[in-house]
Amino acid sequence: MAERFRIPAPPRLPPLAASAVAIGLPLLMFALDSVFRVLLEGVPFVLFLLAVALASWVGGLVPGLVSVALSAALGYAFLRGSADPATVSGAHLAIAVFIPAAAVITAIGAAARAGFRERERVAETLRRSEARERAKAEELQAIMDAVPAAVLIAHDPDARTLTGSRAAYDLLRVPPGVNVSKSGERPPVHYRVMRNGKELSPQELPTQVAARSGARARDVEFEIVFDDGTRRTLLGNAEPLFDDQGRSRGAVSAFVDVTKLSEAVRTRDAFLSMASHELKTPITSLQLQVGSLLRAREGVPAPVAKAADATRRQVVRLTSLVNTLLDVSRLNEGRLQLEIEPVDLSALVSEVASRFVAETERSESRIRVDAAEAVCGRWDRLRLEQVLTNLLSNALKYGEGKPVSVRVQSDGATARLAVVDHGIGIAPSEQRRIFERFERGPATRGYGGFGLGLWITREIVSALGGTIHVESAPGAGSTFRVELPVTGPAAGASASERGDPA
Repeated sequence: MAERFRIPAPPRLPPLAASAVAIGLPLLMFALDSVFRVLLEGVPFVLFLLAVALASWVGGLVPGLVSVALSAALGYAFLRGSADPATVSGAHLAIAVFIPAAAVITAIGAAARAGFRERERVAETLRRSEARERAKAEELQAIMDAVPAAVLIAHDPDARTLTGSRAAYDLLRVPPGVNVSKSGERPPVHYRVMRNGKELSPQELPTQVAARSGARARDVEFEIVFDDGTRRTLLGNAEPLFDDQGRSRGAVSAFVDVTKLSEAVRTRDAFLSMASHELKTPITSLQLQVGSLLRAREGVPAPVAKAADATRRQVVRLTSLVNTLLDVSRLNEGRLQLEIEPVDLSALVSEVASRFVAETERSESRIRVDAAEAVCGRWDRLRLEQVLTNLLSNALKYGEGKPVSVRVQSDGATARLAVVDHGIGIAPSEQRRIFERFERGPATRGYGGFGLGLWITREIVSALGGTIHVESAPGAGSTFRVELPVTGPAAGASASERGDPA
């Protein structure tokens, strides 16, 4: 009903047309007054007030005032032409009343016209803004649908409303447009989100965490397990969204399906584990044979003894490679076992350094150990020995024959180990990357190795509750620093749970 009787908006007239209306309406009203003089002689200004109102509504303030002036003149002429002397004598008073009243009507009409025009302008601006927002939303949806990843958008800090891209709906097996939030009023129940064999609660999901806490999530990996037993492994990130006050208002996350990649990695790790175990038996037999030959070297020709010694070195190298592959397999599968016991780090450093006599002779270098006092803690002796061996081997390999020093210190709560060489050094841009699997700095490409030693070292140090980092510059040598809590690793912690300590 309100829509039916709404006052129509004033027309948009050019100035000349508005002036014609301001003049034409009073003339029309004068003609009507003259025609119906008998009826309108007592109230001649009613029609003129209507003309003023229409003129100001159609043309605005100036045409309205023009209409007031012309109406006053015509009204006065109408009254002066009356046959009634009283009407003629009251013309001046009628005009005096008409002009202020008509001016007020003109101001009201012009203001109403301006208000309607402003409302139209605001409505048009709003329509254009809505059109732009719709276009942006359509573009964003098109971009999301074109991206070969599952993109999710949380529209509130609690992530109760979650919409996504076409790939997300297809992956989650729901119709487009459905709210897929696990923390919504009607969460989907045909799949579960798992990590490390444990189902994640809605509050633990990466999109919900980012929306609630305002913190970004990086390289999050989890499994979607459907009711029919199908499993999909996802890897991705989540970014929070903020309002003008800096408060979290939602989040955006994107995940890619890495199921096939994960299966390939598991197959590779299984092969590495199997191959390493299969190689240990013949290598052990070969070690025994070479050892027997070396013990009997006095009774064999010199060339045979020399060949046996070279064979021993290659067997040692092959054994180290097999052990490295076994460690990679264990770390990837989370099977790194620690045997925690009291260990004197200073004594262990001296013991390990003494085993590098042959290497220091070949490299014409030497190892200086600065560990005057006992530094005791609860660690895995064999794994800590492996860390020291890796760090000293690298220091000798890349030290260019210059001295290598090892320092051991403690402040009572933390044991600190530093392995320092003066060799080729490491560029700052490479210092984090060298702790990753199969990564080596450009300056080390001419040396042997698979780029696994420092990754294994980092994982062992992390499993022991410590951290490792490097300080270096090209041509200025490197200092690898390890810090370990003397109390040992936290109960139940593993390398994978601790993350990157560097």
